This record gives sequence, structure tokens and C-alpha cells, in this order.
Amino acid sequence: MSANPPFSPVRIVGNLLFVSGQIGIKDGALVSEDVKRQLEQAVQNVTILLKKENLSLESVFDVTAFLVDQEDYQAFNETYAEIFKNPFPTRTTITVKSLPFGARVELKVIARIP
Repeated sequence: MSANPPFSPVRIVGNLLFVSGQIGIKDGALVSEDVKRQLEQAVQNVTILLKKENLSLESVFDVTAFLVDQEDYQAFNETYAEIFKNPFPTRTTITVKSLPFGARVELKVIARIP
């Protein structure tokens, strides 16, 4: 995988901030094989991008989640509910064949800029 893939990690359109898919990678490697730990790191990566625009997770109103294994769905939901608070963002969860770097989960989010 290219170190500089041809996409923007963040784009702003009007008062919406679109964050490209984030996986549980840090310093160029997956943080763990565990879906919970990967999700936590993916959210940390999203948070870093949001902070650059003076936003937080509370600004996120839509999440698209990609899982490689539907068996991870319960563990994913448990961790997700610890991170995102009620009222939860809308969410679509899709099972896919594979993800970059062998990740088990990827998140794509849309946030509102006040």
C-alpha cells in the first residue's frame, strides 16, 4: 500500500466535515489483532483529524463502519457504545471481504461544523 494514497483524509463542504476511512493503525502498523483495540485506535485517528478542525466526537452525526468478520459485531457494538454517547450518530455497518493492512474494522465519519 502506498504511503501517500490518492485521497484526502479530510474534506470540508459547507458546514460538513468528511473524514476518510480510518483503521486501527499507529506508526504504520496495526495496534492489535483485536477488533476492540483496532476500533479504539481508529476512533483516536478520527479524533486527531477532528481536533485539527477544532471539533470533537460530539460533532459526528454519521458513521459508516466496515467489518471484515460479522462475528466481531457484538464486540464492535460494545466498544462503540463506550466511545460514542447517546444520542448516537446514525450508523451503517457493512461486512467486507478485506481492509487495508489486514485491519478488522474501518470507520468513515461525517461531522457538523457549528
